[in-house]
Amino acid sequence: MFRSHLPAALAWLLLLIPGVVAIGLQDYAAQRDRFVQDTSIVHRMLSQKAVQHEAVLATLAALSHPPAPERLFPSLQPALPQLQAVGHSDGAHWRGSAAPPAGLAGAIARARALGRPTALAAGAEGYWLVGPSGWSMRVDGRQLLAPADIPGTLGALSLDLPGGRLDLLASGAAGPGLQLQRDKPLGAASQPFALHSARRLTPGAWPWAAWLAWAAASAAMVAGWTLWRRSRAYARREREQARLAAIGRLNTLGEMAAGIAHELNQPLTAILAHAGAAQRMLDDPHEQTEVRRALQSTAAQARHAAEILGRLRTLVAHGAPVRRAPLDPDELVASLRFLRAKCIREGTAPICICAMLAAEMPMIPPDIADEVSGYFADLTAWIAAVLEEGSAKGQFQLRDSAAAEARTFMSTVHGAMLTARAFGDPAAFQAVSRAAIARLAAA
Repeated sequence: MFRSHLPAALAWLLLLIPGVVAIGLQDYAAQRDRFVQDTSIVHRMLSQKAVQHEAVLATLAALSHPPAPERLFPSLQPALPQLQAVGHSDGAHWRGSAAPPAGLAGAIARARALGRPTALAAGAEGYWLVGPSGWSMRVDGRQLLAPADIPGTLGALSLDLPGGRLDLLASGAAGPGLQLQRDKPLGAASQPFALHSARRLTPGAWPWAAWLAWAAASAAMVAGWTLWRRSRAYARREREQARLAAIGRLNTLGEMAAGIAHELNQPLTAILAHAGAAQRMLDDPHEQTEVRRALQSTAAQARHAAEILGRLRTLVAHGAPVRRAPLDPDELVASLRFLRAKCIREGTAPICICAMLAAEMPMIPPDIADEVSGYFADLTAWIAAVLEEGSAKGQFQLRDSAAAEARTFMSTVHGAMLTARAFGDPAAFQAVSRAAIARLAAA
């Protein structure tokens, strides 16, 4: 059974594996594109906030009378949640909402040399942005992004600040999987902090539903293909069996040719005999009853010949169904019409010609003797085939080989025919024939 299903299993695997690979690659490409897109969104938001920080410092530097840092910070902090302190240094004095950072003077000098603000470390979680004008602001890196602003497709998110790397989103997925990672600096010259985003595609994120659907669809396609092939093979086998059956029927016909010729010879000879007798009795007005009886017998023999020909056409017809029925011993005895009462008692119907010629084998020409021997050989082969088929179906019980039983049966029937005709007793033939069939009949 395994070998019979092996081609279908291999076909299913050959169809399944490329589909699984294609679905996996497509899903990987889709998730990678979403990851890159979401990373770009976070990068854009952080870059906008960095540029916003520069704009605030530039605005304060442009004011001729800026407000005091202590009063300015409360007004800026609601709009900029990441802002922790604001201050200004004129080189000698510091005014601000918090203490000045270490290294402020050097940062101001670098900013003036660069012509733009510069970043100064303020611990591991924030930084000071110092402008050339002396204005400075402290930014808390943890407040740059609200949790709702971080897309769910990102697994880890960090930002390289002057004081070290700050994790904006800690990595949650662990274990085996495909790693997606993207690094890109912020788009602000004063705050070119590198943004790192990552995601691990663990087995839980793989397209299992699509794979299962493809497995079911490919299995259905292979099953349909297998059923189609089997239906074609079944139809081809049916055609071959029908052709072999037709050939077998033709072979059987060849084996039965002698017996069929014998059966046809009997009614045709009887027709000629009855027609001749009727013709001779037409001149005698007292023989009208016998003439009518002869004509009726002629018609019956003609119908019998037609039945034989009809059965022959059914047998050799290509593809025609052959009706098979169990053999009935009584019908078998009744079918031996050439041994009926007229043949035995009255002698008006001919006896088997080959049986009469067989008794004179040494006296007849060799070519006729060969034909007679061939007739008996064919008849024996046909009877043996019938006995073998009946034995296989449990209708006959053979005590010897089918060929030996066929010769015994044929000899018994021909001997019973001669004996019954010699004594003029049709019942003797029927008794012997029934005994021969009863001997073969299964218990």
